[in-house]
Amino acid sequence: MARTFNGSNQFLRRAEALSFTYPLTLALWVYPQRSNLYEDVLSLARSADNSTGWFLQLRGPDGMKAAAVTAYQNTFAIARSSTTFTLNRWCHLAGVFTGASSRMVYLDGVPGSVEGTTLAVPTVDRILIGAWERQGSWMAYFAGYAAEAAVWKVALNSTEIGQLAAGNSPLLVRPGDLVAYWPLGGPFGNDDRDHLAGLYDLTAFNNPGWTDHPSIIYPQPEPPPPPPAIRPAPRFPAVAGNVWRATAGKGAVFCPGAVTGCSAGHVAAGMARNL
Repeated sequence: MARTFNGSNQFLRRAEALSFTYPLTLALWVYPQRSNLYEDVLSLARSADNSTGWFLQLRGPDGMKAAAVTAYQNTFAIARSSTTFTLNRWCHLAGVFTGASSRMVYLDGVPGSVEGTTLAVPTVDRILIGAWERQGSWMAYFAGYAAEAAVWKVALNSTEIGQLAAGNSPLLVRPGDLVAYWPLGGPFGNDDRDHLAGLYDLTAFNNPGWTDHPSIIYPQPEPPPPPPAIRPAPRFPAVAGNVWRATAGKGAVFCPGAVTGCSAGHVAAGMARNL
């Protein structure tokens, strides 16, 4: 399953002082359902300010572009996608924030241009999926579905972003630099927890729903080691000096069920003869 948002009052949120800083990568899958508004899908915000932080945005009125945005006190540095998103289908967004003067967005693995306006974000204290927060209020609500959201403490390169856009789980892409991971369904169950280390669990506001998850490739468990080789137990008791045969005869011990002409092969002394 994936989370659904109505575009008017539903979102996911965590409120606490966060140590996130440059470089950063934000990414998630979205299924947009309207094009007439600016909608924020994954945000790291400073709640007391008049719009400060980093966020991924769908800009329907701006030519159906995706964007990676740095904001400081209601001033915005916007890196737009080179391609457009389509309504009612899953698409992958990723924003790479290398520093205060560099940001880039990827839409379905295709990079836009680097935007170089200098805007410094001091600290943030909110994580949101499906909305933006400023001065204690919420806005820029998202209408659609969201899944597989993640934050890294590095600037992922184009190959790594391409792996995500191809359907690989964030757990498979630079996992050592992954900070938080919210699958929002799938094999992890219907919850809003951080399934990396549990440090950044989210709280749902106004009952967002659930829908089918996008197709994702997840890490597979290591196969178990093969069982140790075990010699089959002898069919007949091995007695030093004895060879079994189907009928009694000189130099052999009769055993019903034995195959005539075949030695035991498991005689205790290691000596077997075909009779």
